[in-house]
Amino acid sequence: MVEETKPSGGIGIDVGGSKIAGVVIEPSGSVVARKRVPTPREGGDAVVEACIAVASELLELAAAGGITVGPLVIGMPGTVDSVRGVVRDSPVLKMVDCEVVAEVQSAVGHPTTVVHDVKAAAFGELTAGAGIGQADVAYLNIGTGVSMSFVFDWQVHRGVNGLAGEIGHVQATPDGVRCNCGRYGCLETVASGPAIARAAGITVGGVEAVATAAAAGDDRAVEAIRGAAGHLGRVLADYLTVLDLQLLMVGGGVAEVGPLLLDGVQAAIDAQLADVAASVRVVPAALGAESGVLGAAHRSRLLRDDRRTTRW
Repeated sequence: MVEETKPSGGIGIDVGGSKIAGVVIEPSGSVVARKRVPTPREGGDAVVEACIAVASELLELAAAGGITVGPLVIGMPGTVDSVRGVVRDSPVLKMVDCEVVAEVQSAVGHPTTVVHDVKAAAFGELTAGAGIGQADVAYLNIGTGVSMSFVFDWQVHRGVNGLAGEIGHVQATPDGVRCNCGRYGCLETVASGPAIARAAGITVGGVEAVATAAAAGDDRAVEAIRGAAGHLGRVLADYLTVLDLQLLMVGGGVAEVGPLLLDGVQAAIDAQLADVAASVRVVPAALGAESGVLGAAHRSRLLRDDRRTTRW
């Protein structure tokens, strides 16, 4: 007689520049435990040690609640090789060729995988947020940089080297300024949070200050946001058309600017796709800062159940 396998829960950890957040979800997807700690400023090994501490506590909480969980899934920014389990380069976390999976797995004695944080956020929105009921979507993250994730048939597309979605370094303005990648006119130079603040002439408070100024009627702030939206819409329209996607979810800190930005992206995409039968619907991410950690947790749950096993 074959013993029936019980549905599993999951553990997700989202590592950012200022905080490390982790959750345990039960098989239904409800969050039953949380843990949050500051991201160590020294970066590198200290960040891995903090992840180990968070993972250990969450595993104990899951066990105490009788919840079987899938592999730990850790979302991190930077260049992430999820097949080898290595963060190749993450300036935010001061990591270079860091074998995250091997170190965490050895310390906690539980299967572990690492994924790009934007891919985890896309999966979170797909399973529990703005993408519920969809199978093929795009997720745009706008913060200090600009990055995307594409989902096809519930699979987050990783590409040959795990770099699919790095749209921030697509050229948006041929005669633009030099990007930190060394090229000129990248989308990040005109549509990221720092770029919007620079265009608005605001040096303190970042994009939040730009949004406040725009709401108060500051013309330069309004134009900075509209300009970024126009660049985003023009660059994204062709990709969304070629890939035949009709839903674009937008998250990240800059997305919290709200309708002025999102409506502008929608209008720019509509203008580019005026001769196409169906345009693309632009919607805000529904989970906010929780997108990444919940996406990682749901990924963990599905991996345990031997579903959606392609690595990304």
